[in-house]
Amino acid sequence: MATRYFTLEQAQALLPRVRSLMGQALQLHGHLRKAIARLSDDGHEINWALLRGEEQLAAPDDELESDEGSDALERARMIYLALRESVAQIEALGAEVKGVMDGLVDFRSWRDGTHEVLLCFKLGEAEIQFYHGLDEGFDGRHPTAGHRFCAEFEGDAEPDRQTDPETNNEPDTEPGDKRSQSADTGERERVAGPQRQ
Repeated sequence: MATRYFTLEQAQALLPRVRSLMGQALQLHGHLRKAIARLSDDGHEINWALLRGEEQLAAPDDELESDEGSDALERARMIYLALRESVAQIEALGAEVKGVMDGLVDFRSWRDGTHEVLLCFKLGEAEIQFYHGLDEGFDGRHPTAGHRFCAEFEGDAEPDRQTDPETNNEPDTEPGDKRSQSADTGERERVAGPQRQ
């Protein structure tokens, strides 16, 4: 899917849908953590391949325990798939889910028409009031006030890929390219994996 860029107004207009989907995802995440905890307490090691259905539980000595473990794993898989679907629906809008547990969603934009940034929303906030550079993350947020956020690059030449003087951010080398990461790594960051914490 092509990278989508938003004006601040366009991103704000999507917030009711994003809030609803992110609320669902957060609730599903809580159910998934409980399901994984139950399986772990029963001695099962849970990983991404199990949740995706690529592996099966190791068979215990007791056949009854095996059936219960399989049923519990199937419930966890259903929750996991529903969670992934909620995240996919948010991303289909053009937004980027950065963390389900924190309710973090970013929208790509061009600050003042020339600097690629991410408009940053956290579930619970009334509206988008902050942005950050591509490599800064939540802790590097800056107020949107005093800036214009565009859906298209408005400069005369190529987009400015040098350090952004406002954020000291080194942007990606190619317009629209995301940093390379394995699917599992990105998935773990967004969905906050099967590891118990």
